[in-house]
Amino acid sequence: MQMRTLAVATLTAAVIGGDPGLAAHGGTYRGPGDFVPPGQKSGSGKTGSPSGPSTPTPGTPSTPTPGNPPRTTGGGSSPLGPTNGPGRSGTPTTQGGYELGADLSRWEFWWELNKDPFLELKRRIHDSLPSTGPGDFVMGPGQRRNRASSLAPNATDKQQVLAVLKQLLADPDSNRDIVSSCLMAIAKVGGDTSVLPSFRAFLPDADQEKRETAALAMGITGLKEAVPDLTALALDDEQGRKLVGGRVDYRTRSFALYGLGLVAHANHDLDLQRQVLATAKTVLDAGDEVRRDEKVAALNALRLLALGGTSEGETATRLEVVGFLREFFHREKRETDLVRSHALTALAAQCRDDDPDRGAVLDDLVALVRDRHRKSWIHQSTVLALGRLARPEDAEACDALRRYQRDGKDATARGFAAISLGEVGGEANRAFLYGHLRAERTKDMDKPWLAFGLAVMDFRGRVAGPGHDPDRAGADAVLAELRGMRNRAFQAGLALALGIMRNLEAVPDIEAALRDTNEDGPKGYFCVALGLLGSHESKDLLVEVLDGAMRRDELLTQTSIALGLLGDKEVGRTLTKRLEQDNVVAVYSAIATSLGWIGDRYSISPLVRLAEDRAHKDLPRAFACVALGLVADKEPLPWNSKIAVGANYRASVETLSGSGTGILDIL
Repeated sequence: MQMRTLAVATLTAAVIGGDPGLAAHGGTYRGPGDFVPPGQKSGSGKTGSPSGPSTPTPGTPSTPTPGNPPRTTGGGSSPLGPTNGPGRSGTPTTQGGYELGADLSRWEFWWELNKDPFLELKRRIHDSLPSTGPGDFVMGPGQRRNRASSLAPNATDKQQVLAVLKQLLADPDSNRDIVSSCLMAIAKVGGDTSVLPSFRAFLPDADQEKRETAALAMGITGLKEAVPDLTALALDDEQGRKLVGGRVDYRTRSFALYGLGLVAHANHDLDLQRQVLATAKTVLDAGDEVRRDEKVAALNALRLLALGGTSEGETATRLEVVGFLREFFHREKRETDLVRSHALTALAAQCRDDDPDRGAVLDDLVALVRDRHRKSWIHQSTVLALGRLARPEDAEACDALRRYQRDGKDATARGFAAISLGEVGGEANRAFLYGHLRAERTKDMDKPWLAFGLAVMDFRGRVAGPGHDPDRAGADAVLAELRGMRNRAFQAGLALALGIMRNLEAVPDIEAALRDTNEDGPKGYFCVALGLLGSHESKDLLVEVLDGAMRRDELLTQTSIALGLLGDKEVGRTLTKRLEQDNVVAVYSAIATSLGWIGDRYSISPLVRLAEDRAHKDLPRAFACVALGLVADKEPLPWNSKIAVGANYRASVETLSGSGTGILDIL
């Protein structure tokens, strides 16, 4: 069941539809949607594919226009993908189903894939005390609140959830949607190695969705014992073919590679890191024998390797990874720019300040961002890599970022450059962001990016520890822009930046904007901004919005997130009752997603009853399984936030984000 994330309410290029199906993998669409470039839909880099998901292709995404921002959700949360719904019109597309006019450089795409660390929603609602922002959880040097809350699921709750999910998974009458939902939910909740045989049993299934979901679920568990099977699947070797009963299709191979990266990320075991490294290198050295999807997955697996230690073996392995990634990127005649771009973000993730090659890596990145003849994918990944690797004292790197942000040819890369300047920090970069935001010649569409750059810089300083001096001038500048902005979509981005910066003076202006717009996208983001600000005086207004949003999926999800940020203890109960009623698919998905974001243990019992009750239709039961996995998740942030945060989502392939069935699409 691949429901698309309605928690991401205003973004992407899809529209709500009336298709009663679900989308695959028991997840929901959380990101940018169908933007695999034309002619590159298949995993091989060529049009056409001998194998692929068994679910049909999604419908036509809509084109975002000023005042009517792109939607973050995949429309009707249909497992089959978005379709054009009532009251909304699609846009012309090529015969391959790709949109012609959607502006993929919008800030909403970045926000939806990078918002998790800023929200930390479960941690906030599990802490029963009021919260005013992510930094509230930092109590002092090395100290964090660790007081258990009555809202956080306990060990008994999780065992109850696992027992129900395992029972439904073993039920021969459970349909495909329930099965794939249970596979993902069990993986999120976790457990011991006893869960692995349940996943292994679905690897030879005739249904593509079940096969690839089972492989991915193995990785989400984080269990080291899953590595042999995942390796065999990724390499399509004799053991892998025995597991699936034939050749391993490219989607399952790709998902297995992502799974290996997730297991490596969860375990600081040097032998395991080297096993994953060896598998990824084998795939990346195979040339045209493997598809582009597998190579992108292998590069992201290298990005996820946990090699932050200082032991001799760990350092040597990390330097080997850095050297390999540098060499891979320079295979210009052997690899496509799209694939090679992912080597840059992986390289930045593994390179350290004291590495002997750091200077050379920075020089390479600076040269790339200054080379105007490079493809946009390369520029996008380069500026992201500089944001991760550069420091304020790296004058050439900072100058290159500032120049590209001001004059670069690719709009998305310019936006990324603003974010990267915030990541790097430093007074010169702050002054640039501030000055460019206030400049008369700056386009309105660029201002949310610049505001987010300032907000990221302020956020990084705040979570670094006590003694942070809030950027009052920057926050005041963003507030002034919000007050003068007429476009609601751009204004909503400014509001979120103010929420991250905790500018409480913005509350009246954001409330006024919220009351003054009927557009679900901006309206939802205004709600989230109030939640980030910890504006408890806005609670009644948010409850009023929620009451009117019960059949408006994107607004319902964002308003629920906002109330969760305020520590509201009733929103979970309200949503659980609503899930038991008749809804359209999009609303089911929105409710399940919202419940997962909030993680209220009191929603577990009614969700269990719904999942087990055969008197209900399969659709709400499947969504109840999804919600159970999200509520009882072993991790505080979504499992794929490790991949999503800092990723170049524009350099997309089908299994990364495409057709609603990619890694970034699944909640």
